[in-house]
Amino acid sequence: MKNFNRKNTSSILVFLIITHLLPFCVVSQNTPSFYHFRGFHLGITGQAEYIQKCTFVPLTGTDPAPRPRWTYGWETGIEFSYHFAKHFGVSLGLNLGTVVSYNYAIYLSTVPDLKGGWEVINKYDNFPASTIHDYEVLFPIKLEFHYPLGKNLFFNTEIGAKIKGVHLKIRNRGIRVYGRYSHYYDPFIKYYASEGYRYLTQIHCDLLVGVGLYYALPYGDLLRFNVGVNVSFKPIIEGYYRYYLTDSYGTFSVKNDFIYTQLSYIHTFNWQKARIFLKKNDVSFASKKERRKQVIEIINN
Repeated sequence: MKNFNRKNTSSILVFLIITHLLPFCVVSQNTPSFYHFRGFHLGITGQAEYIQKCTFVPLTGTDPAPRPRWTYGWETGIEFSYHFAKHFGVSLGLNLGTVVSYNYAIYLSTVPDLKGGWEVINKYDNFPASTIHDYEVLFPIKLEFHYPLGKNLFFNTEIGAKIKGVHLKIRNRGIRVYGRYSHYYDPFIKYYASEGYRYLTQIHCDLLVGVGLYYALPYGDLLRFNVGVNVSFKPIIEGYYRYYLTDSYGTFSVKNDFIYTQLSYIHTFNWQKARIFLKKNDVSFASKKERRKQVIEIINN
């Protein structure tokens, strides 16, 4: 009799445990993850660029090389990302932005005074005043690491490569000429000239390294602010310059290295997932405001 009571008691305890734990297991299995960094994301990015000076190398002559200047650029586009682990993700961008940007000032030494004589100046002028630039389609590919600093704030770093020149290689063959510039003091006296060349059959690949912060919005999407550097492995443009009156000449090159600041809006699809989850579980609400409140609670909890 004692054995019978022990068996019954054990069976009842097992039954009670299973019946109490089963609903929680079912809910756990049916509830999707609303963690910010999980699955596929779609983003919009925009960045400002502070572009490094081009490089001049004098080869012969008395006149110093032109003085290069820092310039500015931009980039914008869409980003497709997939977060395959709690702290890691990969992304592919389709952007339009600055691929070439440079400016410089030429040196004025002894020049014609337009009165039959010569004038000694010996200083840099502002010609050419306009920046030489070009834009094209770019493909940034990045590996990302993110780590929580608080409930809605995350530290992140990124490293990757930016591929440029793909569509030019497909569509064109040959050379593109940049900065074809000549400076005259009258129609018959040529003072300075320069010209740069880009080979359109070459695809260039730059290194990207950045660091920044993510901020999680209440409805599940993300804001990201990053700063970083873009480093080119080789010049994208190479050319020459020449001062005709002193026969001074040399070469110049453009690598398009720059510092960037980037702001991105990342859509995580968590809002849609939370609404679908509530609909599947036949949860009803008295108003849209109440439903919105419940969706936000699910995403953040």
